[in-house]
Amino acid sequence: MSTNGDRFSSFLRRVLPVASTLALAGAVIVSVATPAEGTSPNGLPELKALQEIEQLEYCYAAGTDAIGRGDLATGKQIYAKCFTPDAPVLIWEAGAAPGDPPVISVPSAAAWADLIDVLFADSGYVGTQHLISNVRIDILPGGHRAKITSYLIATHVYDPVSSAHIAYGTYENEAVRTPSGWKLSKRTFRTLSFMRVDSPPP
Repeated sequence: MSTNGDRFSSFLRRVLPVASTLALAGAVIVSVATPAEGTSPNGLPELKALQEIEQLEYCYAAGTDAIGRGDLATGKQIYAKCFTPDAPVLIWEAGAAPGDPPVISVPSAAAWADLIDVLFADSGYVGTQHLISNVRIDILPGGHRAKITSYLIATHVYDPVSSAHIAYGTYENEAVRTPSGWKLSKRTFRTLSFMRVDSPPP
């Protein structure tokens, strides 16, 4: 027959694991809710700014690919969401030396849209796809300006099953905080490589 001591031991064996789990959960909650030492009190606004700035890179890609499929009006509408009206766009060709001037320099995203609309059509592209990655953002002191670096792989399609131009390179961009949110204020692209890729004949 069980003694009171046996019953108490059995009770502890059942209760202690549950109590330990609850204690551990409480410790996790406390550690998540308490900012780490050295964390800026403005951490959440900065995270929101970083996310908004990163989205500018993808906004640019979406606008460019709209133009790449022949829809200039939509491309310009998308650009208007991610650029200031007077944001210059500068392009350096593959192999350019550090001190060389850009081969393309236009005063605004709207001018860039008009330029690539003609360039894509004259090149015979039927579509484009701009893949932007490795986005790195540095919000400058004061919190109203930022520098952005990202990588590009861009596919410019002649024929969906046989031929494309592939561009690789690095964007070095600037952004500003405006009353309507963060906007790109300057966009530069340094081409690493630009090559045509054709499928072998059947």
